[in-house]
Amino acid sequence: MEKQHGDRAEARSPFSLTHEWMFVPTILSEPISAGYAPIRLPMEEIGLQAIGQIGCIGSVQMTRLFHWRRHQVRRMLAEKKLVQHELKKNKNTIPIFTLGPRSIQLLKSGQSVNSWSHWDIPSVLSKLVFFQFAAALHEKQKGFQILPAASPFTGKVQIGDLLRYILVVRGNSDMTATERELRRCSQPIIVITENLEEVSLLNPLLASARLLLDTDLREDYTFFRQQNGIWQR
Repeated sequence: MEKQHGDRAEARSPFSLTHEWMFVPTILSEPISAGYAPIRLPMEEIGLQAIGQIGCIGSVQMTRLFHWRRHQVRRMLAEKKLVQHELKKNKNTIPIFTLGPRSIQLLKSGQSVNSWSHWDIPSVLSKLVFFQFAAALHEKQKGFQILPAASPFTGKVQIGDLLRYILVVRGNSDMTATERELRRCSQPIIVITENLEEVSLLNPLLASARLLLDTDLREDYTFFRQQNGIWQR
């Protein structure tokens, strides 16, 4: 049954934990060779930097954000700038991508090779939801920068002088640690959640935040804001 919030129906999210998920990471064997391929295009560098800041991205999101074509992705895989992994959803397999050893080396990324072997499903999904938001934002606002952020935030976006922390609510995170960091955060926050119930316990700490549902990211979105403790558009 769909639930009504405002003027839109709340549908099941494609990033919902209620789907059957399995993350199958590609583990690179030692010794790891990075090769010598250079960065070839400005948009290649921008895209690789963004992936390195957040962790991983889906193929559709890469196309929407960076306009990479299949032959470009195949080349970057061959040049060890990207590593492809499998995310199994129900009976389907979704390719997702992390930085490869060459781009980690070129960009001096803080990410280490094979660090993705320890990611759990909520962590992977939060990164994909972040890039889903970034792709939707790109259709509204061309000029913004993707930046890393400490947990519990998945990342940040900077639009001119404005900085926004992105909190993707996915699964049973450490609520005590999340509450502590929300109290400390003085910057504006954008919350992305599957449904309003998932974030209800954090509502008192998100009085000035903006909020989106996963399903809002399919179209031209409008933010929720709290009015008298209730999320409304």
